[in-house]
Formats: sequence, structure tokens, C-alpha cells
Amino acid sequence: MTVSIPAALRNRARAAYRATSYAEGDNTWSHFVAKAIEAETARREAEHNDGAMYPSWGENLPGGRRLKDG
Repeated sequence: MTVSIPAALRNRARAAYRATSYAEGDNTWSHFVAKAIEAETARREAEHNDGAMYPSWGENLPGGRRLKDG
């Protein structure tokens, strides 16, 4: 998976990971990112799908315009 996020958000997340990974039980940076995606996915399922998981989506998502750094 390749994604582009603003540099400021990436750097903020990396700092939070480095400062708290041991206390939060993050094995790797990838584990931290997966937990963040899981939390947002669960929030959206709860908000928009009565808490049920959406069916798996194996196709590529359309690309979007680049985000501005900042």
C-alpha cells in the first residue's frame, strides 16, 4: 500500500510513535499505522453502517489529487 499524506502529519505521527511505542505495545511503525487505520475504520463502520464491517474491497481505489504539504 502506498499513500501520500502531508509531511507535517507524517512527522507528527512518527514523533508520537517514537515517544509512545513501548508504552502502547507497538511492535513496529507498520503496527502503529495499522492500529490507526483500524480505529478510523471502526469509527466509520459504527457511524455509517450500524457497526457492521463493510464487505472486503480487493479492487484498486481511484487515485486522487496530491495533498499539499503543510
